[in-house]
Amino acid sequence: MKNVNKLVKSTFDWLVNRPGYMLLTARDERLSNEPAERFHLAWMSVMVLSLLCGVGMMNVWGWAWWVFRDYGVIIVPAMMTTGVMVLWPFRRAMTELANILGGNDPTTRAAAAAMLVVMLVMSLIRMNSGAVYGEGELPLLLRWIRPQRDLYRVLLLMPIWGGWSMLIVGQFYRPDERTEPAVRALVRGCGPVTAAACMGAVLAASILYFSFLPWTQLVVSGVAIASSVLGGPLLCRFTGGLKRRTLLAGNLLTQLSFLLAYLAIR
Repeated sequence: MKNVNKLVKSTFDWLVNRPGYMLLTARDERLSNEPAERFHLAWMSVMVLSLLCGVGMMNVWGWAWWVFRDYGVIIVPAMMTTGVMVLWPFRRAMTELANILGGNDPTTRAAAAAMLVVMLVMSLIRMNSGAVYGEGELPLLLRWIRPQRDLYRVLLLMPIWGGWSMLIVGQFYRPDERTEPAVRALVRGCGPVTAAACMGAVLAASILYFSFLPWTQLVVSGVAIASSVLGGPLLCRFTGGLKRRTLLAGNLLTQLSFLLAYLAIR
């Protein structure tokens, strides 16, 4: 048991010191104390951690559904998945998007945050009525590679599109003196070719996962791309420059756009 605890602690310590993890979750003070050069290749860990977030959200829903499905409590898996999402890896993204939507009034900010949470819960409840496919099951540890339900496929892809949105904004809205050193290093380390290659990989995965849909499935990825390419720079203009808060807000905005677009065309 002592060895297990030591392994868990060392793994957690390694995770919280990853540049991508710090960009998503760390306090501003912690980020400012880190050497900027650490974030030159942060785009890699942003994409990998986004994938892990998607796998984690799938498992949270899966376990909650396994426990509560016999009781007909459909809302619990949706609430648990949303809770994990907004309380941990995307808590700061939720806060920043709510602050931008709510302006300077704390009450309006709280209302915006509540609206976003309700939107996520209701969307996931609606997603629960999706189809189950007859593809052969993979071994349990690999099942996330090809989930049988479209709900799981959306949960897996949402954070990855959100992570990519943080990479593409810097190609359209350049850093200035108001941009944090870590964000400037991220933009320098992820040029147009890298951002385009990451988009190609996520787009290919989306097309493969939604191949059961007609050609209209391309609208889902198109909405995610448009939300990142247009929404990110608009957020930068609204908040006064390319900053970490705009990258985080754009991350969650892209995820919500992806989810709502899928619900609209399914």
